[in-house]
Amino acid sequence: MKILALGGCGDMGRMAVAILLESTKINSITIADINITLANAIVELTGSNKLTATQIDVTDRKKLVELMVSHDIVINTVGPYYKFGKPILEAAIEAKKPYFDICDDWRPTLELLELSDKAKEAGITAIIGIGASPGLTNLMAVLAYNELDEVDEIVTGWGIGKYKHNRRPRHYITGKRLKEKFGPPPPRPNAALVHLFYESIDKIPTFKDGKLIDIDALTEEEPLKFPGFKTKYVCHIGHPEPVTLPRTLKAKKISNLMYLGKTITKIVRKYAKMITNKEWTIDDAAIKLEKRENSLLALLLLLKEYIRSPPELIAIATGYKDKKRKKVAIGAYRGPYGLMAGITGVPLAVATLMYIDGKITRKGVLTPEESIDPDGFFDIYAPYCGENLSGKDVLIKRIVDL
Repeated sequence: MKILALGGCGDMGRMAVAILLESTKINSITIADINITLANAIVELTGSNKLTATQIDVTDRKKLVELMVSHDIVINTVGPYYKFGKPILEAAIEAKKPYFDICDDWRPTLELLELSDKAKEAGITAIIGIGASPGLTNLMAVLAYNELDEVDEIVTGWGIGKYKHNRRPRHYITGKRLKEKFGPPPPRPNAALVHLFYESIDKIPTFKDGKLIDIDALTEEEPLKFPGFKTKYVCHIGHPEPVTLPRTLKAKKISNLMYLGKTITKIVRKYAKMITNKEWTIDDAAIKLEKRENSLLALLLLLKEYIRSPPELIAIATGYKDKKRKKVAIGAYRGPYGLMAGITGVPLAVATLMYIDGKITRKGVLTPEESIDPDGFFDIYAPYCGENLSGKDVLIKRIVDL
C-alpha cells in the first residue's frame, strides 16, 4: 500500500505520517510538499526506508493528479481548506484514489460534500474532517446520541481543558528538531490562529429548531455545564459540526461551541472586528495574537482557565431515556502526544488504517459520523493515548438526570 501525504511537512501531517509508518500493511509513504528542502529533511531525520519526499505545488492540477495516480491512498493536510480543499479533492476523484483530510472550515465542507456523487461514480471513499473538531467531536456526539431514545440538543465543543497526553511516537519529528536543523522558521502566521479568525468573522451556521440558520460568529451561548467540572463561558464558532451532524443525527438543536474563557474570547472578538473593518488582514491578526499568547500574562490567564475545566474536546446530548430527561456528556480525557498535532493527525491516520483494514467501505464524500464506527475507532485510537488502553479508557462519560 502506497500513501501520498500532501502537506506532510506540517505538524498534523508529520503526526499522521508517523503513525502510518508503523503499519506493516503500508509499504511506502511519500511526503509531498512545496517545500522540498523541509520534506527531504524530515525523511532524513525520520530514517525510515518507507519514507520518501517529492515536491508538489497543489495548484498544478495535472502534476497533482499524476502524483495521486501513482499512489493507493491520499491524505491531505494542506491548508487552509477554504483555498485548497475543493481542488485537491477534485483531483483525487479524477485520479480515482481514496481520500482523507482534516477539513475544519464549514464553507468548504459543504463544497466537498457536493462532490459526493462524483466520488461515487469514481468508486472512491473520501472521508473529510477526520481530525479533532470535526472528527473526534463528531464520533463522540454519536456515542452520546446513542445513549438516548430521543434527542433534543447536541453540543460539540472545544477549548482550554484537561487532557492527559501520551509519549512521542518514535517516527514523529518535532518542531524543535527541525528548528535545530534549520534555525528559527521565517515569520509567518500560525495556521491554527488563521483558521480561528476565519471562523470568527461574518455569519456562521448553526442548527436550531430543525433547520440551519445564520448567526454572528462568536455569539454567546448559555454557559457550558459538563457534569463534575467548572461551568464555562462559551460562544458559537464556525466549525462544520452543525452543518454535518444533522445529516445523520436527529435533534432540534446542534451547536459547535468554543470555550477559551471570557477574557480570551473578548480579545478574539476585538481582533475579528479589526479584520471585518479591514484594518487588519487575518494574517495580521494571527501574528499579533500569537505574540500576545507568548506573554507571561497570557500564560497565567491560560492556567486560570485550565483549572477545573472540562476536557478540551466534548460532546453533549440532551433528551430522553425511558421517558426520563437526561444529559449525556462525553469528553476526550486522554490523547496522543503532540497537543493539536496529536488530536488532529492521529485520527486522520486511524481512519486511513480502518479503511485499509476494510472497516470503512461506503463510497462517496462522507463525514466521520456517517462512515466510521465510533466504538471501533476509539479502540484503535486509544493505544496512541497510552499503553494498554481501550476506547473506554480515553473518554469520560457522565449521564445525569435533568
